[in-house]
Amino acid sequence: MQLISLKQRLRPAIHMAISLALTLTSATTFAQAPSTSPSSSSSNLVRNPNGGYTHRTVEIPPGSRILYISGQTATDADGKTPNDGDVQAEIVYQRIAKSLADAGMTMQDLVKTTVYLTDAADLPAVIRAGRKYNPNGKQAGTLVYVKALATPEARIEIEAVAAQQSN
Repeated sequence: MQLISLKQRLRPAIHMAISLALTLTSATTFAQAPSTSPSSSSSNLVRNPNGGYTHRTVEIPPGSRILYISGQTATDADGKTPNDGDVQAEIVYQRIAKSLADAGMTMQDLVKTTVYLTDAADLPAVIRAGRKYNPNGKQAGTLVYVKALATPEARIEIEAVAAQQSN
C-alpha cells in the first residue's frame, strides 16, 4: 500500500522532470555561424539537440579545455541561504555563469549539468532561471531528487561541466 502511494506521489515529479528537459531543449536548431571569439559559441558537438534529455549526447572535441564546476548552492560566505526557491535558482545560475566567465567560457560551453532538488515544487524555479541564463542550452542533463543537501536550507544545487576548444 505504501509503495503505491510513493509511486503516485512521484509520478507528477517525474512528469515535471521530463517537461523540464523538453523545455530546456527548445525547438531552435543548434547550427550556428562560426565564431571568431572562442567563448561566444561552443565547439562541442551535440547529437540530437532537439530531442529529449534522455537522448542527448554531447561530444567534446579532442584537445578541448574542460571545466568542472562543483555543485553550486545559494548559501553565501556567512552561511545564509534564502528560503525562496526562485531566489535560490537565480543565485545558483549566477554562480555558474561567473565560474564560466572566470574561465573564459559562457553558458554555451556547458556540456553537462546535474540538478539536485530536495523539493519537486522548486523545479519550475530552476526552469525559469535556466531559460533566463541559458535559453539555448543544449547540454546533457540529469535531474535528481534528494532528501537533503549539505546545507539544510539549500533546496537547489547544480553542478556543471563545460568544454571549449583550445586555441
